[in-house]
Amino acid sequence: MTQVRERAVGGGDEPEMCLSAIQLALTHSPPLSEIFVFTDASPKDAHLYNAVRALILEKQCKMTFLLTEDPSHKMKVSRRKRRRRRETLSPDRFALYSSLSSVSGGLTVFTTNSDIHRVSAIVEDNTAADKAGDPSLVTLLHAESDSDSNLSHSFSVDNSVKYVTLHLTGDLRQCVLSSPTDRTQSLLNQQGPLAECEQFQGLYRISLLSPIEPGQWHLNTIADGHVTFNAIADSNVDFLYYFAVEANGTHPGLAKVEGSPIAGVPTFLVLAVTGLSPNEKASFSHVTLLGANGESLQKVWLNSSSSSASSGEELVGWMASVPRVPFCVRLSGRDGGGNRLERVSTEMIQHTHIKIQVLSIPRLVPGHSTTVFFDVQNHGPARNLTLIADDDRGYLSQRGPHSLSVGERGSVRGEVELQTPKGAEAGGAVTMTLTVRVLDSLDSNYAVLHLTVVPPDPDMSPPSCSIMRVEHTCPGPTQCTGVRWTVSLAVTDRGCSGLASLQLSQGQGILTLLHSPTDPLGDSLEENQPTPKHKPQNQRDRERTSPAHGENGYAELDPRLVQGPES
Repeated sequence: MTQVRERAVGGGDEPEMCLSAIQLALTHSPPLSEIFVFTDASPKDAHLYNAVRALILEKQCKMTFLLTEDPSHKMKVSRRKRRRRRETLSPDRFALYSSLSSVSGGLTVFTTNSDIHRVSAIVEDNTAADKAGDPSLVTLLHAESDSDSNLSHSFSVDNSVKYVTLHLTGDLRQCVLSSPTDRTQSLLNQQGPLAECEQFQGLYRISLLSPIEPGQWHLNTIADGHVTFNAIADSNVDFLYYFAVEANGTHPGLAKVEGSPIAGVPTFLVLAVTGLSPNEKASFSHVTLLGANGESLQKVWLNSSSSSASSGEELVGWMASVPRVPFCVRLSGRDGGGNRLERVSTEMIQHTHIKIQVLSIPRLVPGHSTTVFFDVQNHGPARNLTLIADDDRGYLSQRGPHSLSVGERGSVRGEVELQTPKGAEAGGAVTMTLTVRVLDSLDSNYAVLHLTVVPPDPDMSPPSCSIMRVEHTCPGPTQCTGVRWTVSLAVTDRGCSGLASLQLSQGQGILTLLHSPTDPLGDSLEENQPTPKHKPQNQRDRERTSPAHGENGYAELDPRLVQGPES
C-alpha cells in the first residue's frame, strides 16, 4: 500500500482545469479505484462533465471531493490591474463536484484550510485496507438525504468484517449509534463504549471499537440540510456486477449492457462474489436496489439462493424493468455463522430511453484518419438529441455538440472522425467517450471506447508507372538516337509507404518532377532528350537535373519531391 503523506497548501486561483485532471486520473486508473480531489476552485472545464461522468460509471470508480471554500476569496487581487476588487462567486459553483460524488457514491466535504489536514484522514481510511492482511475495502452503507428531519439508517457486520469506519458529512444536531445487542451511544457528546467520534469542519469520522459485534447496527440522526452517510470496512468478501439482456443471435445467451440500462426492457443482473476462501461458507439470496436516500426500491432474487456460493461464481437475477429513479445495488446473504452479510456497490445507476450502439472498434494508424460509426437507438417518443464526443489525446476532429433527431422507437446513425498524428507511437491507448442527451429532459446515456494505435500494415505493393504522353520526331521506335523526344509518365504509390526516390537506370536526359498531391494519377515524371532550353510551363515543384554519365547515367531525385499520396 502507498500511504499518502502530502499536505494541501496554497491554491486561490478561480476557476481551474479540475475536470481535465480528473479525466486524466480516471483514464489511467484501474476499475473500482477511489480518487480524492483537493481543491478550492470551481471547474473551468465544465464541458468535460459528461465525459468524466461516463468514465466514472464505466469504471465504477468512487470520487471524493475535499473543498476548502474560503469566504475571504470574495476579495481577490486582480493581477492585471493590481487592485483589489470584490468578486461575487456563484453559491452553486461546486455543484458539478457534488453531482460527480453523488453519482459515484463518494463524498463532498466542505471544510476549511485549518481543518483540511485532519479531514484528509479519510484518504487513509479508504486506502488502508491491508493493515490486517485483507485485500480490499468494502462498503456496508451509503445514503444521502436533503431533508431537515430525523434520519435512520442501518448496516450489517458479518464475521469477515474488520475496522468499521463511518464518514458523515453535513451538519448534525444529534447522532445515536445502536449495536445489535441494543447498546446505544450518543456520538456527539458521549465517549465509548461502541465507537470513537472525531468532529471536523464538514466531516464526522466514527470508528467502531473492538471487539465489533456482528449483526445489524443502527444510526439515528437529526440533521440540518444535506447529509451523506458512508460506512466502510476491511473484508475479503465483495462482489462485482453488470446488467445484461437476452441475446438471440448467432450465440444465444446474455449480452452485457454497455452504458445505462434501458427503461421498460427486461434486464438481468449478473453478479460475481469475490474473496471467498475455499473453506469459507456463505450464501446469497437476493439483491436490493436502493434509492439515493437508502430506501428499498426493488428486490431481485438470485438464481442460487439455496446453495453455498464460491468465489467467482456468477449469480443471476431477472427484472421486468429497472427503477425509474437513480439506484445502487446491495447484495444480501448469510455468512457461515448465520449472520446477515451485506455489501453495497455505491455508484448510482440511472435508467434511460436511449442507447448508443458502437458498430465497430477501429484501429488507429499514425498519419491516417479513422471513423467510428455508431447507432443511437430510441426506446421512447420522437426527440431531439445532443451528442458530445471527447478523447484524452485530442485526436477527434470535432467533439461537438452535434444535433441529432430520432423518431419514435427509431434509430439514427452517426459518426465521428479521429486524426492520428504521424508521430503517434504504436501501442498507445486512446480513450474516447460518446455522450448523448435529450434536449428537453435529463435522459442521457454514454459509451466508452478504448482504442489502440497500431503500426501500419507492411507495404507489399510496388509503385506503378504508366505512360501518359509521348512526343517525338523519331522515324521509328528504334531510331531515336540524336532526335529530340519527350515522354510523360505517371508514377503512383499503390501502397502506404510513399515514393522514396526516382532515378534513371539507363540513358541521358533531364528528369523533371511535376508533383500533384490531388492528382488521382499520382506523381508524374518527364524525361526529355536532349536538354530543353525552357522549363515546362505547368511545372509545380522544383526540378532537379542530372549530369550525363554515359550509357549508365542516372538522376536521383529529392525524396520530398516524390512522396506519393498517403493511404
